Amino acid sequence: MANINIFSGQWIDMVFEGRNKLYGAYALRKENPKTTVLALIAGSIFFSLAIAAPIIISSLPKGEVAEEQVKEVELAEIVEPPKEEEPLPPPPPPVEEVYQAPKSVVDEVKFKPLEAAKKEEVPEDPPKIEQFKEADPSSRNKEADPNMGDIVIGKPAGDLDKGVEAPDVTVYNSAGLQVQPEYPGGIEAFYKYVNKNFRIPELDNDMTAKIYVSFVVEKDGTLTAIKVLRDPGFGLGKEAERVLKSLKTKWSPGIQNGKPVRAQYNLPITINIRS
Repeated sequence: MANINIFSGQWIDMVFEGRNKLYGAYALRKENPKTTVLALIAGSIFFSLAIAAPIIISSLPKGEVAEEQVKEVELAEIVEPPKEEEPLPPPPPPVEEVYQAPKSVVDEVKFKPLEAAKKEEVPEDPPKIEQFKEADPSSRNKEADPNMGDIVIGKPAGDLDKGVEAPDVTVYNSAGLQVQPEYPGGIEAFYKYVNKNFRIPELDNDMTAKIYVSFVVEKDGTLTAIKVLRDPGFGLGKEAERVLKSLKTKWSPGIQNGKPVRAQYNLPITINIRS
């Protein structure tokens, strides 16, 4: 088998031995060397022509191009017969404008004829200021008493010109005030008072608890609206509320626009409990 040439037909006969050689595959394999040779020859010829074509074309003589004769074709002008113009309709007759003078206000507005009213229907003249100089403005029907005092007409009485300013009861946030409320001696003195008066409950375990409280510092420095915002339990919140209510020392109130105002104050109280 090693001496068989693949370009000869022996390997094809060996492959198709005992098989149907009338099948198309046998014919294709048989004619494959011939087809391959023809394809190589045709490809070589086509490749040679492609390379030699520019050389052949450049060696050919250049011929003169014959000029084509241009024939003039006269086109007959198609002239359409003129259409008959339809007569225009006659213009409308002129309208004569009649000038009318504008009506006067008297003609436009017609007044009712005046009728004389009866004397009983005519109202009396309104009273004058001179008539009230000696009058009593009370509901009593009594003659004026010279000892009752002077009656002033046309002038304001009392302090109405000075005006009365309504008291400011708004509760401001202490953080936004021009001057914040402050405990005498500072916040450290306040915490010192709380720790001194705070009754710590007895517990089995050591712990550190934080109680968040809120209160309003009034204009006079007293504390109102005392609330516990966060209570850790074990009665610590109620005890913190009791300590704040027992405080007798007044705070310095918050100041806004140069005047004392009510200010809300929030702060945490830390309690260390040891068993």
